[in-house]
Amino acid sequence: MTDMVTLNHRQTGGMYTDEAVPAFQPHTSTLVAAMHLRTVPRAEKRRRTFFPETWVWHCINVSDVTGEAELRLDVPDSITTWVTEAIGLSEEKGLGLAKRAELRTFKPFFVDFTLPYGVIRGEQTKVPLTVYNYLSTCAEVYVKVTVPKGIKFVGHPGKHHLTRKKCVAPGEATPTSIVLSFTELGAANITARAIAYSEPGCCLDGLQSTKTGKNIDDLEDRRTPIGLDYVRRSVLVEPEGLPRQYTYSVFFCPNERIHISTPNKYEYQYVKKPAKMTHFEVAVKTHNDAHFALSLSPHDSAEMLEIVLGGRQNTRSWISLGKMGEPVVSSPTPGILSWDEFRSFWVSWKGGVVQVGHGLQPSNESVILQWSGPLPGQVRHIGFSTGWGSVGEFKIWRKEDSDENHNEAFTLGVPHNVVPGSETATASMIGDVMGPTLNNLDKLLRLPFGCGEQNMIHFAPNVFVLKYLQKTRQLSPEVEAEATDYLLQGYQRQLTYKRQDGSYSAFGERDSSGSMWLTAFVLKSFAQSRGFIFIDPEELQAAKAWLINHQREEGSFPAMGRILNKDLQGGIHGKISLTAYVVAALLETGITSEEEKTAVAKAKGFLESNTYTADDPYTTALSAYALALLRSPYATLALRRLNHMAITQDGFTHWSLTGSRVTDEATFMGFSDGLSQSVVSAEVEMTAYGLLTYTLLGDVASALPVVKWLSQQRNALGGFSSTQDTCVALQALSEYAILSYVGGVNLTISLASTNLDFQESFELHRDNQKMLQSASIPSIPTGLFVSAKGEGCCLMQVCYY
Repeated sequence: MTDMVTLNHRQTGGMYTDEAVPAFQPHTSTLVAAMHLRTVPRAEKRRRTFFPETWVWHCINVSDVTGEAELRLDVPDSITTWVTEAIGLSEEKGLGLAKRAELRTFKPFFVDFTLPYGVIRGEQTKVPLTVYNYLSTCAEVYVKVTVPKGIKFVGHPGKHHLTRKKCVAPGEATPTSIVLSFTELGAANITARAIAYSEPGCCLDGLQSTKTGKNIDDLEDRRTPIGLDYVRRSVLVEPEGLPRQYTYSVFFCPNERIHISTPNKYEYQYVKKPAKMTHFEVAVKTHNDAHFALSLSPHDSAEMLEIVLGGRQNTRSWISLGKMGEPVVSSPTPGILSWDEFRSFWVSWKGGVVQVGHGLQPSNESVILQWSGPLPGQVRHIGFSTGWGSVGEFKIWRKEDSDENHNEAFTLGVPHNVVPGSETATASMIGDVMGPTLNNLDKLLRLPFGCGEQNMIHFAPNVFVLKYLQKTRQLSPEVEAEATDYLLQGYQRQLTYKRQDGSYSAFGERDSSGSMWLTAFVLKSFAQSRGFIFIDPEELQAAKAWLINHQREEGSFPAMGRILNKDLQGGIHGKISLTAYVVAALLETGITSEEEKTAVAKAKGFLESNTYTADDPYTTALSAYALALLRSPYATLALRRLNHMAITQDGFTHWSLTGSRVTDEATFMGFSDGLSQSVVSAEVEMTAYGLLTYTLLGDVASALPVVKWLSQQRNALGGFSSTQDTCVALQALSEYAILSYVGGVNLTISLASTNLDFQESFELHRDNQKMLQSASIPSIPTGLFVSAKGEGCCLMQVCYY
């Protein structure tokens, strides 16, 4: 099998050759020497700027007729030898490896210099330059270095050009150097231009002053050059000091509607309708049997009008007089409702005609049901319910005292010791609470590594992200392939830290005992990843057996083993919180045997008996979540106690540690205007467990203020302050996003700064709601005004550092 690649190249105005030229050896050919001594064309003034380390990485189709393929490329400006390796794959002949080919890009006269990738402002850097002369004669060379504003020649103040004279014998390379200092931030281009003149007797080196008229351009006009080269390279000037970053995040819904969660009890929840309302729009999410009641009073009665959508297992819809009355009109509507997303409908009653349709606005084209007849009474209340066996979520009209716009103003401050000129700021918008996480998958989806603890902390976020993308039908084949590969490698690596008794620890058999917390964490994570990779059931069973074997008689699970990184364990220190964590892991894995059912029942009894014992929000939040998983009647009591401990202010809900607030020096930003950022990981974690409890119980209305607070704590990558709180918070946010997922948004968001140098407008709609839109804020400190209008929710982040 043969691959043939033709590289067609013409270097503009250059003197390149593919002849093999030994290093530091002049050409002896008369033809070549004559070519070198002819006048250099003006076209050689083209700058050499393209210097890739890897040139070509292409997949091409080779014709099965000719066995050849042509690939046209621009040859880089590097003076080097390019090595070409080609691998072919054929259905008939299998794998083939072509003979290695080389392409030499060469110039008989050139200058070269190297720069570091980046320098710190204020640094002085020595830059070496080398002139190469492969001509057949000695050359008198003038090298002119040009720097932009913000770069200075050390020892030559005020100059932006510096010329050195060098005499280079044939076949030799002569070095020189300059010392530069950097005073301005950003990328800067440095150019070196070398021009050679024939000097048979050679000459003396020296420094030419550009102030006395001995300029390269002047010399070129008076003499005939035999060689010319022009090279430009870039350097990044970075600020001094230590980088610090602050992220201001806010999750808002401008036209926020009243949210009603209904249990599977076929009990109407009545809302008094606004005056003069004769129709309303509603967004519904349920498996089947969404019920609406048009009633005079906030009670069930025979006089009310009942509308049922998706009845009879989501196959039929109808209108009836009275609760469970005989339908007066009916229509087949298979699959009209969905539990995966909110779907919009409208209900209208005017002029003795009752209509029901799909969409956001009443129209004749969208009518599903229509009935003409006098209403039994006036409509003053509207009821919402779901049938037996189906829970539901309803988003109805806007609160009467709320504004259609979301308006907010805040200050972007800077630390008092900020390095001048180093501050930058970016505002971004996305119509998805998981947006920052999804847009930084390359940083949050990680290949697990390290000991048993580190490996799992990088393993778990992959699962939560995959689960969310799969549930919301956003999982692309590329992301799925990458994440599942990480999961497979993390799974195999974690098994190396499994002990013979089925438990896990940071270093496996080298530790004295297994870790209760880590084993539960491994069990929970492995169980949640079963939908994406194969997990050996025996591995799960061995971990469950070890946990159950160490359960105490009263139902608790004791702390065993050591945790090297206490941040991984979060706030799980006490007996109650650890028991809640372990039983949650067992339930998420699945309970099958009688022994497992007995262990869970004992743990349930222990948690229920200690419902009043837990007096801190962390233990209460974790207990409430575990009791909700257990479907315990005490879950409502634990949630009531948790709500009593909640801090609710300005539409935000969270839970805080008791006592004084702990400030981590590593995360304290020192920002002015009250924007100091002090993050306590345990507060994020306990609030995330509160959100998990709300989503598990289907209480989206209570969950939204918690989501708003958690969104404010996120960093620019969509994560949080530590590894453990990121794991729990991402799990909670992904579960909420799945529960509250809406098919689309329609928002207009406007931003403006008090510095009057920034004004930007963003449009979020169904086609781009998953796309992160960003704009740079030119200057800080400044105030920022935000105004948003429309339907749906948006997550806005302003990152400055």
